[in-house]
Amino acid sequence: MKKLVSLALVLAMLLCVGVSVASAEEPIKLIWWTSTMGDAPIDAQKVVDAANKISAEKIGVVVDLQFKTSDQLVMDFDAGEYYDMVFTCDWYNDFDTNAAEGLYYNVEPLLKEHAPALYDAVDPWWKAAQLEVTMEDEDGEEIVVDGIWGIPALKDLGIQVFFRLNQDFYEGELGWTIPETMEFADLEKYLKAWKDVHPNEYPLHMTKSGLSGFWQEHQEIVGDYLVIPYKTDEPTKVVPIWENPYYVEKVRCLHKWYELGYINPDAAINESLPMELRTPVRSGTAWNGYKGWSDPSVYGFNVKLSQYIGPYMSRASMQGALHAINAAATEEKAIAALKYFELLYTDTAFRDLLAYGIEGEHFTYASNGTVIRTALGSENYSFDTYVTGPVISASVRSANETVLGDPNQWDVVYEQYEKAVIAPVSGFRYDKGDYADLCTVLQDIYMEKYSELCTGTLDPDEYFATVSAKMYELGLQDVIDDVQAQLDEYMASK
Repeated sequence: MKKLVSLALVLAMLLCVGVSVASAEEPIKLIWWTSTMGDAPIDAQKVVDAANKISAEKIGVVVDLQFKTSDQLVMDFDAGEYYDMVFTCDWYNDFDTNAAEGLYYNVEPLLKEHAPALYDAVDPWWKAAQLEVTMEDEDGEEIVVDGIWGIPALKDLGIQVFFRLNQDFYEGELGWTIPETMEFADLEKYLKAWKDVHPNEYPLHMTKSGLSGFWQEHQEIVGDYLVIPYKTDEPTKVVPIWENPYYVEKVRCLHKWYELGYINPDAAINESLPMELRTPVRSGTAWNGYKGWSDPSVYGFNVKLSQYIGPYMSRASMQGALHAINAAATEEKAIAALKYFELLYTDTAFRDLLAYGIEGEHFTYASNGTVIRTALGSENYSFDTYVTGPVISASVRSANETVLGDPNQWDVVYEQYEKAVIAPVSGFRYDKGDYADLCTVLQDIYMEKYSELCTGTLDPDEYFATVSAKMYELGLQDVIDDVQAQLDEYMASK
């Protein structure tokens, strides 16, 4: 089970670790780039100013926190703009690629001496940031350095996908008990029950993207079409996606449900799902105890979750959020960055400030110590919590005073991870080489009617038969053989 830092350790840290960087007359200032999907939160600077007063006093460090979209980040990198810390993961500012290219600072030699409480708080999950990187030594000779190139911002590390069900209808009106877990096919009785009572409605109303997260039965190795299933007797064998029986079962169910009238006929071209559409079944990737979909004032009813995928873990899932230090940073700044994250991991009030804003203005504490956002907080300071640090060290968020979260939910989540299926393929990246153009063509062929596939609009068996024939004719087997050869060599090196 994940170790959380004890109160005694926190107090010891606050008493003794803040000395080394706080002794300077002026605090060390760090430029910190983090992720956003759009504009920075309206009150971001106000919150950062409040946080800087605390961090300056406690550890002698302040930050200039800048929210950047992926495009803005790329432009700033290309322009050679300087930063000290940057948000990175497998889907934004790709961690493995950038670390392998030498962009990030190896913090392993500094951690235990300068930030021991940080090391203990993250342990044993440093492996998400660990990588062998080829570098040059002082004599210009190539050496391989196995180091830690970032700071994991611990949150949900495993893949768990849930049905989001109308609790008022299924448990309230029908008297059923929604189980904590179910198989994908088990959903059919819930769809039928709703349709029987509401014959003119679609209980599984979808957009062209399909059910959120429903495909996460495998690691994607090349595009969307070559995968390694999580549940398999050959966990290092690459196969076409249509050879993953757990995924195929799901798209077969969707097609059956489409024909039964449980899915809206325009699903494959539907662009959005309005919040006011009170569809009784949705899907989403979350974790045990998540309350983000539980506010009846938002969804029109109480929501109960039932897990149907996971928990699965891979290097990609474990890299959901990291913060790296610029390789060009001085050792003084690298230590300051580690101290800053040590404070984020060990001081809940400080972590809540950057996560939720100013208490009494952007959020309040509920009776059980969890956090409830105010209307102003939702409007002016709301984003994915992990972009400003670890989630597990922040107070758990509740929907409202009635729908309270479990303040100890992360203990439960990490206990679940002890039973997770962990993919052995870690850190592998396929070098497409001469097959780059072919891989693009194969991806286009597979995705040509993906919206129809993931919404149940077409027969998946007919679709896979047609698509696989086209792809094999163009050379899919050559790509599979090349990927497998590279993966076998990679795994042998480990």
